[in-house]
Amino acid sequence: MVEREADTRLSEILKAASDPTRRAILTLLVQHGATRVTDLAADFDMSLNAVSKHIKVLEQAGLVSRRTSWREHLIEARMEPLAEIDRWFRDLRLIWDMRLEALETLLAKENDMTTATDDDLSLTVTRLIPAAPERVFGAWLDPKMLLRFMHGGPDVTCTGAETDPRVGGAFRIVMVSGGKDIPHTGTYLEITPHRRLSFTWNSPFAGPGSTVSLDFAPEGAGTRLTLTHVKFATPEIRDGHHRGWTAILAALASAMG
Repeated sequence: MVEREADTRLSEILKAASDPTRRAILTLLVQHGATRVTDLAADFDMSLNAVSKHIKVLEQAGLVSRRTSWREHLIEARMEPLAEIDRWFRDLRLIWDMRLEALETLLAKENDMTTATDDDLSLTVTRLIPAAPERVFGAWLDPKMLLRFMHGGPDVTCTGAETDPRVGGAFRIVMVSGGKDIPHTGTYLEITPHRRLSFTWNSPFAGPGSTVSLDFAPEGAGTRLTLTHVKFATPEIRDGHHRGWTAILAALASAMG
């Protein structure tokens, strides 16, 4: 019952304030204080009777009050009812903020899901290379050797290789496919001689945050090389890289034989 009465009061206040003339009257009263009806009417291009009707609506909503001084009717603004509007807008803001918070939580969850999906899109290629770990490890840091095996298919060649083999150092490899240069760049993240090499991998086809790690383990007279590449935008791109790295490891085995 109380909520219904409050809702009725709010409706009356909003209805009274919905008319531009009544808003103008209320503004004048706030600016100038108690004012005679005749003086208020002088500011509007309408009859005294029409202005009086507007004032009556404002009175019914509790936005103005009337007092008599001798024969003059003075109209004053009453600000208390505006608290009803303030409460309503405060409630709206609370609801809006809650919705925004819920949306941010949802987006964060979706982002986490997307990130997890990207991480899931990884590949691993392993191959026995007919050379000692020291030679195989060194080949990945030697520009001349990179030119010999960094081509991911029969129609791909490697025309440029530069390395700065230190943690934080950069490398650049240029592959050519279909007559177009395809640059590949990255930064060395880990260099553990003859055991592990890790670096970022930036190319037109790799996803953001893509990294490659190489693990070297002695096996017989050779080296078991395991390459792991993580973060791809789509399964198709991952599968394309899987074919490319498989070809590269095959070329490395041939170059080291």
